[in-house]
Amino acid sequence: MLTAQRGASLVAAPPSCGSGRNTRNAASVAVTELLEDDRCRDMKRIPEHHKKIRATIRRYERSMKKEQAENGYIRDGYGKRFLLGSLYLQLGDLDGALEFFAWYEKYFPDDWGDPFHYLCWALALFKAGDPGAKKKLILTMLRNLYLIPHLLGIEMSELNIWHGSNLDEQSYLEYLPEEDKLLWDKEALAWAKTVYEDLEVQDILKKFVEIKAQLKNEPPGPRRSRLVDEGSEIKAWIST
Repeated sequence: MLTAQRGASLVAAPPSCGSGRNTRNAASVAVTELLEDDRCRDMKRIPEHHKKIRATIRRYERSMKKEQAENGYIRDGYGKRFLLGSLYLQLGDLDGALEFFAWYEKYFPDDWGDPFHYLCWALALFKAGDPGAKKKLILTMLRNLYLIPHLLGIEMSELNIWHGSNLDEQSYLEYLPEEDKLLWDKEALAWAKTVYEDLEVQDILKKFVEIKAQLKNEPPGPRRSRLVDEGSEIKAWIST
């Protein structure tokens, strides 16, 4: 498991591979380039056998430890940090997954994160009986409004809203590994459905969609800035 050197900065620097479109922050860029650069495409493929998965985990963690030792921070241009949680869960190593997500949260507090990464994070918390699982699932919904309906088999059309990056778009679901979907058993899916259909959650999603709809055609200026702040406040409120 990854550990941090005392005093070292672990803020992710801009990624090095890919030429994807600009996104809101380095985390989004990392994932965008991970999927759009031919050199990075193999990173989204999940190893099938436990031996290979364990070896992949060790390789990813060694790589980030090396970056930390050499640079004083973890650059992680390939977005390996967004894949490790899923890999631990596929091994059935819930403790390993929880330890990794705790490390990620501590050392990448400002990372926007990948929606599939958040999907696995919410699942790990649910399996552990952590009361924070519901909030993490709601944050997953806000990172991609189409992901949870897709997981639950709910038909959903493309929304007429501003999509801040390709991570927000419905087409991004094409990159969801089948292995991530298979982690969700009947009990977990029933829980996700209950959370998604909760009236309070639907109110949050409705408000968020309304803000994104207004942002679609709003030009740069004070009003657009206020709308962006309102969307950020919703996510911050859920995170508390």
